[in-house]
Amino acid sequence: MNWLGIYIGLVTLICTSEAANHTLQLLQVLFRHGARTPIDMYPNDPNAGHWWQGPGQLTNEGKNNQYELGRFLRQRYADFLHPLYHMNYTRVESSDVDRTLMSAEANLAGLYPPQGRDRWNPDLPWQPIPVHTRPAEIDFKLRFLDSCQRYREARAALASSADVRALDAEYGPLYRYLQQHSGVPVPSLQQVSWLYDTFWIDDHHGLPIPEWARRRLAPYNRTVYPELMRPLSDISFQLMSHTQLMRRLGGGALLAEMVEHMRDRVAGTLQPTGRQLFMYSAHDFNVAALLAALGVYNGVAPPLASCVMVELHRDPTGAFFVQVFYRNDTTVEPYSLRLPGCTMQCPWEAFRDLTRPVRPADVAAECASAPHPAPSSAALIGESIALGLILMAFLVAGVLFCRSRRREDIRYTALDTGN
Repeated sequence: MNWLGIYIGLVTLICTSEAANHTLQLLQVLFRHGARTPIDMYPNDPNAGHWWQGPGQLTNEGKNNQYELGRFLRQRYADFLHPLYHMNYTRVESSDVDRTLMSAEANLAGLYPPQGRDRWNPDLPWQPIPVHTRPAEIDFKLRFLDSCQRYREARAALASSADVRALDAEYGPLYRYLQQHSGVPVPSLQQVSWLYDTFWIDDHHGLPIPEWARRRLAPYNRTVYPELMRPLSDISFQLMSHTQLMRRLGGGALLAEMVEHMRDRVAGTLQPTGRQLFMYSAHDFNVAALLAALGVYNGVAPPLASCVMVELHRDPTGAFFVQVFYRNDTTVEPYSLRLPGCTMQCPWEAFRDLTRPVRPADVAAECASAPHPAPSSAALIGESIALGLILMAFLVAGVLFCRSRRREDIRYTALDTGN
C-alpha cells in the first residue's frame, strides 16, 4: 500500500479545506425546522390525542435536530465565524411560525454558546440572540405561499392543467380510498402529501399506523403508506416550482436577497461591514424552492433540519466565486452542488448572470395579481355600442312604464271621485 501517497493526499485535502475556509467572505444558510408534531390531524386519526404540544409544534427531538445543526455550523466554520455573537456579525430571520422561531433559537444555542464576556449566568450555557420575523402576508421570502397572490394563481392554473388532471385521474382510486378511511376530503396531491406527513411523523415516533393505511391497494399492487404516498408527496414538492414563474416568485425572492448581499460584499458596500452570516429559519418548501431556483433540486422532499449553505469566496488572485452545499443527511458531509452551466466553484459573475431569470427585481409588485389584458380598440367600440343600446332600451322601457302608470292613475282617480 502506498502510505506516502495516502499521506500526501490527506494533507492536500486538509490544506485545501482550510484554504477554502480562509477564502470565505460571506456565509448564508437556509434550513428547515426540526422535528414537529403533525399539522393536520385527520378525523379518524387514532393518535390525535398523543400530541400534547399542539399541532405543528417543535418537539424535543426537533430542538436537538437544530442544536446539532448549530454545533455542526460552528465546527465547519470555526475559522470564519467569530466565536462571540455580535449584531454586526450575524443576522437571523425566521418565518412567523412557532416551530421555525424555536428552531432558530435552538440552532443559535449550538452556534453561539456563551463564552468569555458573553457568559451571563454560570448555571445556563445559553445566551439570548434576536431572531427577526414579519407577518406572513408581507413575507415574500419565507412565506410566499401566503403572501404572493400571483404565485397562488400560477399554482392553481397548474393544478387544473391537463398533465396534473391526468395524474389525479391515475390516482383517483387512491384519493377515494384515503378519503373514505381518513374522513378528510382528498381531492389532490396536496392532501395526499399532508396525510403522508402525519403518517410519517406517527410512524417515526413508533405510534400505530392504521391497518387500512398499510394495505396493498389493488389497482397499484403497492402499500398505501408508504409505497404509494411517499412518491406522490415528493411530486407535490416538485410541482411547487414547476414553471419558471413559480421558481421566480417562490425561491427566487430569497435568492434575490442572497445575491444582493453577495453583490454588496464584492463591491465592498455591505453594511454592516463586519457581517459574516445571514441565517434563515424556515420550512421544507423554502429549501425545495431555493434549490429549484438554483436548478439543483433533487426532487425529494427536504428532510428535517436540512440546510442549504451558500458561500461567497475570494481566491488569492482577488476573484470571487460561489459554492453551494446541501446538508440533508447527518451521517455524511454536505453535498457540493453545481449550478447548470457552471462549475462547482462558480465564478461570481457567472452565478449572478445564471440566476438572473429567477430573481424578481420587485417581488411585491410581481406578486400582485396578474393584470387582465387590455381590450383592443375594436372591442372597446363594440362594448360602447352595446352599452348604448342597453341604455336606450332602459330609457324606452322607462318611458313606456311611466305612460302606463299615468293611465292607471287617471282611471283610478276617476273611479275614486265617482264614489
